[in-house]
Amino acid sequence: MTIKPFSLFVLPFLPVLSSSAQPLDGRVRFLQGQAIEISLQTQTTISQQAMGQAIDFHVDATCEHQYKVTNTTDDNHSLRHSVKRITFSFDGMGQKQAFDSDVPKDLNGQLGKPIKELLDKKYDMIIDPYGKVLLTLPDSFPAAKTDNRMAIISSLMKEVVDIVQPPQKGKGSFFRVIPEKEGGLKTGDSWTESGFTPTDNYQTTYVISAVTDSSIQLDFTGNAYTVTKAEMMGSETTTTLNHKSTGKIIVDKATGLIRQKTTQTESSGSTESSFGNLPLTSKTSSTITVQIKPQE
Repeated sequence: MTIKPFSLFVLPFLPVLSSSAQPLDGRVRFLQGQAIEISLQTQTTISQQAMGQAIDFHVDATCEHQYKVTNTTDDNHSLRHSVKRITFSFDGMGQKQAFDSDVPKDLNGQLGKPIKELLDKKYDMIIDPYGKVLLTLPDSFPAAKTDNRMAIISSLMKEVVDIVQPPQKGKGSFFRVIPEKEGGLKTGDSWTESGFTPTDNYQTTYVISAVTDSSIQLDFTGNAYTVTKAEMMGSETTTTLNHKSTGKIIVDKATGLIRQKTTQTESSGSTESSFGNLPLTSKTSSTITVQIKPQE
């Protein structure tokens, strides 16, 4: 049989076409005893106007945390969450600070206590096959009082500080990426997720932009609104911000687990304090990478 030139041209692309056409069911797959190790890196710059002058703050922060798979069935997965390491460097208002929780001198220093409290917070979580939270123990941790030394730094690395909090029952966990849909999803499909609390709201739209034999790529855009209260130098401040985000997520096709997530966020708003209403803008870049350690 003679193969026509056109067929020779098409054949190499058939695996790609086949993989992108297969429906994606959104399930996540674990093995008991696995450790899901997650590294978050953020870079945040804030410019705030005060008394006619711009005050700039910059924080680079990292958080290494882990989910240990304690049980897995066809119906649900049980995981235990812990934070392994937090680092940050701060530059602003004429001050520079650097911290690494793996360095005993830092952990026992003036900034060590609030970081120790973050490292000590652990929780257990049960999720459904698609990553939705069925139960967490405990269901939340009380907000810790932040001293003046940590107030600014904590606000600049909020994404790191929030990692220790258990996700809410009925909401998506870190592992919920592709939603459940009858018949599955395919390249080009999109969906929007939203939520709100008394102090914030968000809306994010995701689209499946590419599918290969081994991975799934999602692009996303989002808007959010947050109101944050803090205490600084003995007085309460209220910061109101509007956020616009864009990013990409790479998902392992075989397991449904995130490999990498990158996000760029631009924010604008103001801080209300005893000094008046202070306008501010910020830019944040964050990268999440995931490594899977085999079961022990």
